[in-house]
Amino acid sequence: MDKMTDDELRTFREQKVAELKHRAYEVRSEQVADGAIYPRIFFCTVYYTPKESGFTAERGFDATPITAPGLHGRKYPRDFLLAVKKEGFGRINEAVDGRNYICWMGDHRYAFADAPVGRRGEVLVPRRSCAISSRNKFLRQHAQLKIKSQTVNEETGSDEWLVCDTGPGVHPLQIDLYWGEDEPRGAIGRQRARPRGTWMEYAFEVEVTAKR
Repeated sequence: MDKMTDDELRTFREQKVAELKHRAYEVRSEQVADGAIYPRIFFCTVYYTPKESGFTAERGFDATPITAPGLHGRKYPRDFLLAVKKEGFGRINEAVDGRNYICWMGDHRYAFADAPVGRRGEVLVPRRSCAISSRNKFLRQHAQLKIKSQTVNEETGSDEWLVCDTGPGVHPLQIDLYWGEDEPRGAIGRQRARPRGTWMEYAFEVEVTAKR
């Protein structure tokens, strides 16, 4: 996937998701002693907490210092604030009143925060927490998941995940895995939304066990 252009990857993703949607209509979960197994109807992606330190002009980012409602006049790189808007939280270089993060509140407003948290205030744990769509018909909040996937397991080092977040842009068959704090991989195209520490973008051939 790394050799695909952004447009090629978008087309490939749409094709794979269409296959998963078709399969989801036909396949039923397998009930086992400790839960239910869903064979290859979900796909995984990665989200992260971007670090202000990575958004420099030298790396190609728009580092123009700007402020926004909720930041009390403090200024941050323009591209960093855009990344926080997309990812939900961001790690700042210097704490403000003991808070090391800013978060996107919606309605053009930010706020300072103690830690990246999920929908109900749970602190997100790197390579452990994950998010699903509120429209997911199979999984629920606070479900414990075991994800069997070579890509996921090798790239994150984990197969045990806890659903503790939801995202408005998350597809109903998507499981968004929380990578943790990191700088962005690059300033061009989809590299902006990728943490530096992993090459993972999508994992489609995944088997998910939702534990009881």
